[in-house]
Amino acid sequence: MRYAIFLNSPFVSYDLKTGEILNLAARASLPPGADYQLFLPRIQVQTPIVAPNDSATKAILAAMEDGVALYPGSVLPGDAGRAVMLGHSSRASWYRGDYATIFSLLPQMKTGDEIYIVGKDKKYVYQVFDKRVLSPSDTNALLSSTVSDSQIALITCYPIGSASQRNIVLAKLIAAENI
Repeated sequence: MRYAIFLNSPFVSYDLKTGEILNLAARASLPPGADYQLFLPRIQVQTPIVAPNDSATKAILAAMEDGVALYPGSVLPGDAGRAVMLGHSSRASWYRGDYATIFSLLPQMKTGDEIYIVGKDKKYVYQVFDKRVLSPSDTNALLSSTVSDSQIALITCYPIGSASQRNIVLAKLIAAENI
């Protein structure tokens, strides 16, 4: 209910009211009961990866109350293609979860940093190869391009407290091991 009220308020940007957060073709989603964790050692983040119920903005925002959201249409971690994960950088007045600032330090990530994802009895090691600050439309253009290797894109609004741009960290899979 609070998302319905929030999304209809005069303070929400036109893009958030009328469109999807991103525009990705449907591909995969987390299997029921899957338990994936994201670890970002540089900024001391450990968080669950949560699959929204559907691609509606309300469902994605609700998933981000329980961790970072694996955007509908992106691939699963470890698979070929790009797994897109969204996290908040600042607390909005309507937000009720524990992860309001989970990606607030994302701009401190550096090229070469390692990122870990644990799930499906595997540990995936990714290495940051690019960082960007883009407009929402340029973010969509970047993420709609296909990749043949396994990548992740971590995305949050930027600057903190604003949704005018997106801070994006791109990383590619460098190792996977059974645990």
